[in-house]
This record gives sequence, C-alpha cells and structure tokens, in this order.
Amino acid sequence: MLTGDLGVLSPDLNRFHWLFMDQVRTRDDSSKGTRFSENLLWAQLGYDFNQFTSFWLGYTHAWIDPLGKRSFQENRPYQDMLIKVSLLEGEWMSRTRFEQRINQSNGSAGMRLREWIQYSFPLSFVSEQLSFYAGDEVLFYLNKSSFGSSGFTENRVIAGFTYFFNARWGADLGYLGQYVVNDTGRDLFSHNLMANIRYRF
Repeated sequence: MLTGDLGVLSPDLNRFHWLFMDQVRTRDDSSKGTRFSENLLWAQLGYDFNQFTSFWLGYTHAWIDPLGKRSFQENRPYQDMLIKVSLLEGEWMSRTRFEQRINQSNGSAGMRLREWIQYSFPLSFVSEQLSFYAGDEVLFYLNKSSFGSSGFTENRVIAGFTYFFNARWGADLGYLGQYVVNDTGRDLFSHNLMANIRYRF
C-alpha cells in the first residue's frame, strides 16, 4: 500500500491525500489446494474537511475467479466518509462507503453500503513502533443484482498488529473472520490471514 499527500506540490494542497494498493487473495477451497481467487487494485483521492473528517473518491478494479464458475472482471467506483477521533490513548476510526459494483461481463450493477469501525492503540510497553487494531465491517446491498439479493450480505471481523520500521515503512499482520450470506445454499464463515506492506511518501 502506497500513501501520500499533495503537499509536496504546494502547501495549499496538503489537505489532499492519495492511496494506491494492490491485494492478492487466495482460498483453500479446492481439492487441489490453495488457489488464486481475487486480485484487487485500488486508487483513491481524499480531502481533509477538518481534523476529524475526510471525504474520498476511489476506484477498484477486480479480477474474480470463483470456484466452479466463469472468471470475470469488476469495475467498482466508491465514495467514502472517514472519521478519526483520538480516544483512550488510541484512535477510533469509522468509515462509511457507498460503492457501485459493476460486472464487466454482464453489466449487472450492485449498489452496496459498507460501515466499518476500528480501534487501534499503541503497544508502547513492547515497542514504540508497534500497535494493535480490532474492528468490524457490515455490508448491505441496496438492490438485487447478480452479486446477490438486497439487504444484509456480509460481516467482517478483523484484528491484528501494525509495525512501523521507520517513519515511512510499515507492515500489518492480522486475522479476518468473514461471514457471507449465501442466497442459494448455506451461509459461509471463513478464517483468513491478512498481511500488508505499507509505504508513506
């Protein structure tokens, strides 16, 4: 994950921030073992409205390879409102995202609302560079599409650690518990390991 702001171009632009990220996802749901399931590429630009609130416009391109089904690509523009508040020696974050999932193969569009909260706090008694985070995200579809029925569709529970090697380089290692509503069969709950490398410009 790469992040930065436009203040390097002009002090008048230091409220504008950007982010690029690529994420490869694998699944252990095949008799042949672990397989590639998704690759997602993010790009977004945000503006700090004040010290607590920022607004973001973003785009995700996704390559999806579901088990036993035809692979497809997805265009996913989205809009975010992010709130950050210092609390109990840590930081509380809330993100409200409205995204438009568009299947390139059939043109079906799913309108999805996502609400994410996370609390992180430093583990300074271990290391000044180490912190712990925990959070939850709830996802709803506002319409019926090839992605699923309208209503509640997914819940994600996360927890993990972030370590900054210096002011620019950092890494995350965590857990994601993912509950997914299945319209045609049993609901799914999967356990996932997440790893991320980050760089601040």
